[in-house]
Amino acid sequence: MATVWRHADIAILLSEREISSAAMLLLAAPVFITAIMLMFLFALKLRWLPSTGYVPFRADPLGNLAHLALPALAIGLSEWPPLFAVLRADMIQTLQQDYIALARAKGLGPAFILLRHALRPSSFTLVTITGLQVAAAIAGALVVETIFGLPGIGRMLTGAVYNRDMMLVQGCVAIISVGYVLVNFSVDLFYALLDPRVRR
Repeated sequence: MATVWRHADIAILLSEREISSAAMLLLAAPVFITAIMLMFLFALKLRWLPSTGYVPFRADPLGNLAHLALPALAIGLSEWPPLFAVLRADMIQTLQQDYIALARAKGLGPAFILLRHALRPSSFTLVTITGLQVAAAIAGALVVETIFGLPGIGRMLTGAVYNRDMMLVQGCVAIISVGYVLVNFSVDLFYALLDPRVRR
């Protein structure tokens, strides 16, 4: 029995070639292209979701989720490819470890080994990159808010700059900075969940 997982074994669960191709395609597309394509497909062509506008959650919870679905998907698809590439590289290295070969020798299934034994040790770099990706997501949110006509903090900040409202600019920057710091602090706390040795 081989002591390492080959790419064919990984592809059983991840469909590696197809997912990698999709990731590279999304990585090459700017966030505004992704947003426009999603709007064209799901709002104009299929008419499943609204194209623009915003509905408060208290007024219509389902309407609120429907209006935010495409913007959230556009940002998520734009930020996903780097995370996938990092996780894929770390996962391939982890699947070559001796304890993975031992788990296979015991007769454990590929899905159980992948999720139970390989995913956690492969997630440290992913968690770190996720914290850093928050800055890119904030920048992408400004563009997405403009395309979908959402009243977000990005459009508020842009309007404050155009109107030279320095107090509002400082407030928006402070809120964004606090959010960024909190996310990165959460990343440090999440390390302890991935590896209990970090708590010592």
